[in-house]
Amino acid sequence: MNQQLSEIISQGKLIHFEGTQKNIADILECIGKDAAVVENTGFVYDRMTVRKYLEFFAELLDSESGMDLVVEQMHLADFLDKKLKKCTSGQKKRVEIARELLKNAKEYFLLNPLGDLDVDSRKIILGWMDSFHEKDAKLITLSQSHQYTCLCPGEHYEMTDQGIECINKEKMTEDNPDIPFIHKLSVTYNEKIFLFNPEDIDYAEANEGKVYVYVNNERYISAFKMDDLEKKLSGFGFYRCHRSYLVNMQKVVEIIKWTRNSYSMKLVKYENVDIPLSKAKIQELKNMYQW
Repeated sequence: MNQQLSEIISQGKLIHFEGTQKNIADILECIGKDAAVVENTGFVYDRMTVRKYLEFFAELLDSESGMDLVVEQMHLADFLDKKLKKCTSGQKKRVEIARELLKNAKEYFLLNPLGDLDVDSRKIILGWMDSFHEKDAKLITLSQSHQYTCLCPGEHYEMTDQGIECINKEKMTEDNPDIPFIHKLSVTYNEKIFLFNPEDIDYAEANEGKVYVYVNNERYISAFKMDDLEKKLSGFGFYRCHRSYLVNMQKVVEIIKWTRNSYSMKLVKYENVDIPLSKAKIQELKNMYQW
């Protein structure tokens, strides 16, 4: 895997992996020793204010002149005098990124960059990620959540024991005007088989080589591949918003814009779930719903 991983990192600019803790070491081996690294939030200077914390590292790195820029990039001005122990997890993540930005590195590695964050912090970090399109630097992330991996701007990959697979290349399919004949969809849960009406299904997700169907916040395993499931449900108001996601559009309550090319969907009763909308689908959805 390391050779494949090294090739992906060397050739890419914005690279996002979905994997587990054991993949951290593999990625760190493939990036430079001078790379800036943000792992799980864990401050040891809790009694310091955000300002004092950043000033300490700015002096340590001889980067005092970069303070204003990193404060602006991570939108820290409103809580510079707040003690770190009182900061939210989203604020702490932004401070950690600001600390690493003081290094003015050529490579950045972030672990779980969007997990357990408030909406504002997530949007700020995604906007910063998007700026790498114009920067002479590289960004690599590793997330354990499929939805967060797909939400990040750039290239998306899944790391498994079998290797690394790209998960953001859109597959072209021919239009099929025929409405598929289906009354019930069979899924499994705890070795039991359930049959659901299409309108009861909220969304489907392809992840870890399986297709999961979500109904009322419960996850079931589908026997169908995503392409087959799309064909079966296309006549019932379902939309393939991303290669890995199929959504019942009747359940969508909000479309959130994170960056110029990064959107997600919110579904009723799924407050903590962000369904990514792929770049290739944005204009198509705009035309369909006139927004």
